[in-house]
Amino acid sequence: MNPRMTKSVLILIVLLAIPLAISFARNAAARPADSGAAADDAAIKQVVSGFSDGWNSHDAHSMCMSLADDVQWVNWRGEALHTRKDVEDQHATLFSGLYKNTHRTDTVKAIRYFTPELASVDNYWSMTGAKTRDGADWPYREGYVNYLMAKRDGHWVIVVSHTADFNAKAPSSASR
Repeated sequence: MNPRMTKSVLILIVLLAIPLAISFARNAAARPADSGAAADDAAIKQVVSGFSDGWNSHDAHSMCMSLADDVQWVNWRGEALHTRKDVEDQHATLFSGLYKNTHRTDTVKAIRYFTPELASVDNYWSMTGAKTRDGADWPYREGYVNYLMAKRDGHWVIVVSHTADFNAKAPSSASR
């Protein structure tokens, strides 16, 4: 190839590469990262902390302040609730009975942003002090909960919650 043709090919490559590089940079900036801004990470962790604080004070209303009104809540038994009020009512009953002496610890393990206003949160939890339905001590429980959180009106709320309990026992076939 002659030097003049080589120079023309290089110019053509550069001219084609610039729009591709600009497009890549725009897409990378618009693409959500596995971790958002530090302020959003902190706000999400505060929502989880507020949930724990409400739990540990056995205040179902306070605990549920972190939930969207239209939350989809699936508990460790696979029961689905569809409003914050339903979750609050269920936990008020639990806190007056089986969970009245419980203490819960939550640890956020991962936050993944799908958009700047939508995040998936993996949270490890442990609980002490629960009772079984027959009144026996259930001294230690642990599990994972995945929250789908949305930023609404500038505040993060839980819109979906799916909980797994690592040491739960399956219901007996008679109660199914």
